[in-house]
Amino acid sequence: MTLKYIKNEEYKNKIEKLYLESFPEEERFPFWILEECSKEDNSDLLAILDNDKFIGMCYLVNCNNAYYLMYLAVVPELRNQNYGSKILTDLKEKYKALFLSVDEPIDDISIRRKNFYLRNGFYDTNKYYEDTGVNYEVLCTNSEYEITNDNMKMRYTNMTNNSELSNVIANTFNADFVNLKDKNKHLK
Repeated sequence: MTLKYIKNEEYKNKIEKLYLESFPEEERFPFWILEECSKEDNSDLLAILDNDKFIGMCYLVNCNNAYYLMYLAVVPELRNQNYGSKILTDLKEKYKALFLSVDEPIDDISIRRKNFYLRNGFYDTNKYYEDTGVNYEVLCTNSEYEITNDNMKMRYTNMTNNSELSNVIANTFNADFVNLKDKNKHLK
């Protein structure tokens, strides 16, 4: 299985459809924001292909020494066929240090999602935060990369250099304020 990751207008509609059906509304930006931001150098909105067949999408943001994996989805009928694991292997090789947020594991789906990332080379950073009413945990592929409020802010502030787009991003999610907490301290 050799996958290709491409920025290509030809796949825009397929990426958008998969994005909208894969992520709850409260966890996603309007799609046009991802499109506009990916025209700059700080983020990548990618179609993922297997032998020219569209199998998934991802969106990553450059946060200086690491990349924030904001969205990753595989076409529903192709899930559980190792595409997700292969994609993560490829992304870890290309981007070296990746970090992401998963919703707090409170039901079967969120527990399975977190375990999927843990099985595929991410580790639990022991950090969590709340954004627009959703609780998230932070996972990372590099144990040396320190997850801080500043690099968590970068996941939004680095999406674009366009001030108008930055304002829309800031008004969609808590772009200017992150309050990371340590899970171990929370549990004591």
